[in-house]
Amino acid sequence: MQQAVPSALDKVARRSARVGFVYNVLISIMVFAFSVVSVEFWLYQQAHDQEVKEVQRALLAYRSRIELKVTQNLDLSHGLATYISLNPDLDQEDFSQFAGQLQDKTPYILNFGAARNWVISHVYPNTLETSVLGTHYHDIPEQLESVRAAYGSRQPVISGPVELIQGGTALIARQSIVNQNTGLPWGVLSTVLDIDGLFSASFKQGENYPVRAVLQEKRESDQVFTTVYGDTSVLSQSPETVTVNLPSGDWRLLGVPQSGWKGLHPHPTVWVVGTIILLFWLGGLYGRYNAGRSFAQSIGRVVDDSYRFRSIFKRHDAVMMLLDAKTGDILDANDSAQQFYGYDHAALTSMQISDINTQTDSVLRESLSQAQQRAKNCFIFSHRLKSGEVRQVEVHSSPITIGHAKLLFSVIHDVSERLEVERKLMLNAKIFEQSSEGVLITDATGRIVTVNGGFSAITGYQEEEVLGATPAILNSGRHDKSFFAEMWQQITEHGRWKGEIWNRRKDGVVYPQLLSISVVRDEADNVVNYIGVFSDITKLKDSEKKLIDLAHYDALTELPNRLLLTSRVRQAMNRQSVQRNQIALMFLDLDQFKFVNDSHGHAVGDELLKLVSERLHGLLEEGDTLARLGGDEFVILRLVHTDNTACIRLSEDVIHAMNRLFVLDGGIDAQIGVSIGIAHYPDDTSSTEELLTFADSAMYHAKKSGRNTYAFYDDALTINANHKLRLAVELRQCVQNNELALYYQPQVDLVTGQIIGVEALLRWHHPERGLLSPIHFIEVAEERSIIHDITRWVVETGCQQLKAWHDAGAPISMAVNISPRNLADVTFVQVVAEALDKTGADPRFLELEITENTLIENQANALRVLEQLREKGVGIAIDDFGTGYSSMAYLKRYPISKLKIDRHFIKDIQSQSPDEEEVAIVSAMIAMADSLGIGVVAEGIETLHQQAILHELGCTFGQGYLYRRPAPAADIGELLGVEND
Repeated sequence: MQQAVPSALDKVARRSARVGFVYNVLISIMVFAFSVVSVEFWLYQQAHDQEVKEVQRALLAYRSRIELKVTQNLDLSHGLATYISLNPDLDQEDFSQFAGQLQDKTPYILNFGAARNWVISHVYPNTLETSVLGTHYHDIPEQLESVRAAYGSRQPVISGPVELIQGGTALIARQSIVNQNTGLPWGVLSTVLDIDGLFSASFKQGENYPVRAVLQEKRESDQVFTTVYGDTSVLSQSPETVTVNLPSGDWRLLGVPQSGWKGLHPHPTVWVVGTIILLFWLGGLYGRYNAGRSFAQSIGRVVDDSYRFRSIFKRHDAVMMLLDAKTGDILDANDSAQQFYGYDHAALTSMQISDINTQTDSVLRESLSQAQQRAKNCFIFSHRLKSGEVRQVEVHSSPITIGHAKLLFSVIHDVSERLEVERKLMLNAKIFEQSSEGVLITDATGRIVTVNGGFSAITGYQEEEVLGATPAILNSGRHDKSFFAEMWQQITEHGRWKGEIWNRRKDGVVYPQLLSISVVRDEADNVVNYIGVFSDITKLKDSEKKLIDLAHYDALTELPNRLLLTSRVRQAMNRQSVQRNQIALMFLDLDQFKFVNDSHGHAVGDELLKLVSERLHGLLEEGDTLARLGGDEFVILRLVHTDNTACIRLSEDVIHAMNRLFVLDGGIDAQIGVSIGIAHYPDDTSSTEELLTFADSAMYHAKKSGRNTYAFYDDALTINANHKLRLAVELRQCVQNNELALYYQPQVDLVTGQIIGVEALLRWHHPERGLLSPIHFIEVAEERSIIHDITRWVVETGCQQLKAWHDAGAPISMAVNISPRNLADVTFVQVVAEALDKTGADPRFLELEITENTLIENQANALRVLEQLREKGVGIAIDDFGTGYSSMAYLKRYPISKLKIDRHFIKDIQSQSPDEEEVAIVSAMIAMADSLGIGVVAEGIETLHQQAILHELGCTFGQGYLYRRPAPAADIGELLGVEND
């Protein structure tokens, strides 16, 4: 009995073990069945998603071909509509000829029909005339609705399939036609398209994944879609859909795989792997049941087998990743991902997606959150590879849940090349439309197929006005046939042409273009298009003309300048050398113009120059040239014969014209003269430059001869010019060579006879010609602007001597002559100031002598310069008073301290019976100076009788040979009773 209990217990234990074993086996089988079914369903879902993508990809390809083919045929139809709108009175023959050319370009257009005022008036092919021509659309109710829609729209209206009058079904594209001459509706054009031919070619089974498709359309949003073409059985098989962009209404494509959607079917690999896992699991249970063997080892083998199951994921060609949806950690990546990013599996799984994605953290977090909320997601990101290269990728991400973990399963495609192509296409389209340059594209026959906004802005033509036309509508008529023949020859030979061309805008205005034409060829080297790019260069041409005018014409008088004159002289010389005629060049310089300009201002001076040019222009003959060289210098170029008669007559006419009173604005009257120099070609010279130089020399000779006259050039003037040139060279060296010297002539008190001052007189110790007074060289020094260096030396040397005499106890004054050119020198005051500072001379004892004419000719600068000198304490003396204007006005206006009566007046009172008129003049000068508080010095006193008369007239001081001839400083020092260093 005692033995039976353990046996029973053992049986119970064995039974319990068997029950537990059976229970575990049943549970394992149920888990096995559920797991295998779940994997099967997951694989089915993956396969179905792939099928959907392939169907979508095929439908997109079908859509592209449909849109392209329909658009191409509509473009041809639009070309015919444009042709009719421009030729509203065309006959059937013209219609057939143009329509036939268009039908030859495509196999899908069956026929054309144009209805004028609702009645079919033109058809093509002509075989339809008997069955269709003359039909009123009101008699065809099934087509009336689409005809009305076309009338009311500027866009094409597509309807179909339509039962044709002539039999059969087709797709009909209709568009309205507007009479371009009147702007009123003309009618409607119907283009009959071959449905089978058009769509069968679009639905060709050449895709990698064959698809059955159907095309549907609905007119209004509240209507239902109707089938236009395709297999209607598709509609009952849960088809995928894409929209199609076609005119008039909504269009869509629906499709399913060629053999239908694949259903759920068993995968042997899954069952085999699952069975193996189950067997291992059962084996584990059995081992535990029998001997309690290691359960962990069995589980390890099961896990190892599950990883082998993941080989599908690991070995797929697409880049795949498994991400933690919350943190962005990369949990797993397949082999393709490792190859693409350049990291091994361990490196990738230790990274976060932010280590690869270049987006900011905030944008990336938003993308991860968005991916968790939607079943399917597609993003475009920039991912950085291990090499540092950044690639554009398209990420398809779906959320999945394993256990309690929320993961993202991502499939990644490299789309860098595709996006770059799209970017370039968008950029090209944007450049084409927004370019300020005009762009037009024609087909191979030269018919315009498209233009951009720049074309319309420049030409005035809108796109619809020129489509189907040729660029000849822009022809200005300025270019002959040879121009276009040469242009097309270059296009044919080189594939391009660039140049300037004149074209006409819509408003009739002719304008210049910079045009480039390029040829577009296909793979077979056939011409497909011509592209013309042009810009309006009207402003550039205007600027070029202005620059040419500025370079060749005087801005004030609009006369030719020196550059253009030289060119015309050279041309005339070349022409006259053949005709054996002479050329006369007349150099004109206005007399007293500077006085008018300084007295009344530059505006009055400019007005006077314009009037002078007008008077001179009135004296010209055909072929003459009048030019302005600058300032008051003009030149006349004239063709003459063998004598000087013509030049003399013209010179006298010019002098007479200039001597007539000029009446200027503001009631100002101006009286001027003119000095004329004349040189001839070829008698005087054969050089253009010398001809102008010789005429200039002759003009200066005329001025020296008394002004207001003319002079012909001769060899003596050249000799004189050469002499001046040599003298100028020597003058430039005389200061450096210490060849200049100052001589001094005393000025005495006529009452006491005491020396009160000296006048410093310039002398030149010429190495060949001996001692020269200024009369021999001062003119050249002024003409060549050497006078400034000489004046600087004179003033400094005079101040140095003045300081020496003062230091020696002789407090006399010193007068220094200055040139009129010095008053026009902006640095002259500084020269005087530096000489005084350098020598230490007292400025109160320094007088600067200027002539009356200097004040008159330099009024603009004289007053300013003289006032600055007076502020420094320097005195101003008027030399040769009485030989100029002797005006009390300028004596009051300018800071003058002393007058010097010219020696010519003193000479005439030297006899025992002096000229009473001359005495009266001298007396008046002295009285005028005395009334103004100005001292007087009489020059050229040679006799005691002259001294006595001047003393009686009230003259204070005198200077002349009576007292002493000009002498070196040493001699004057002895006269003053001082020792000389």
